[in-house]
Amino acid sequence: MIEIRNVTLDDLDALHEINRAVSSNPNKTPEQWQLAYYKYVDYYPLCEPENSFVITDDGRPFGYILCSSNFDHFLTGMEQHFKQSMNQLESGSFESFIANQAFLETFKKDYPAHLHIDVLPEYQNVHAGSKLMNHLLEHLKANNVSGICLGVSATRPQAIHFYTKNHFEILHEDVFGYIMGQKLN
Repeated sequence: MIEIRNVTLDDLDALHEINRAVSSNPNKTPEQWQLAYYKYVDYYPLCEPENSFVITDDGRPFGYILCSSNFDHFLTGMEQHFKQSMNQLESGSFESFIANQAFLETFKKDYPAHLHIDVLPEYQNVHAGSKLMNHLLEHLKANNVSGICLGVSATRPQAIHFYTKNHFEILHEDVFGYIMGQKLN
């Protein structure tokens, strides 16, 4: 039976497996994988499980949508929980990651929330991503979050199509890709 529920810390191994399965670079070193988990996965079940969800099949997660509803809260939590560990794995990696997230700072007034979404390949064509997205957007609207944004690489046309289909608009374009967002109220 397919269900959507809030993420928990008990889901971390499954989240890591999903992240690994959809990675554009499956040949990372163990240290590179750990950095990726710190950057894109681990914060959310630890600091914002109320805003992050998994989709399960008979209890086993096969996709997630991880969200921070407030960029300043995200920065504080990342620094408190992950800065030291990230920099121990690779000197300066925390600062580099935060610099790469500068677009979130730029758009935080109108789009304070941001998200990461991944679904195992075998579930990508059964609308699991759209179900997760709709669930999150309804949750954020109910909690008076004014908008949400994300960055997407220009090399990922399927992702761009997915976000456009789910009513995200291009807010900014550069050589790397797009900042896309959606107003929620």
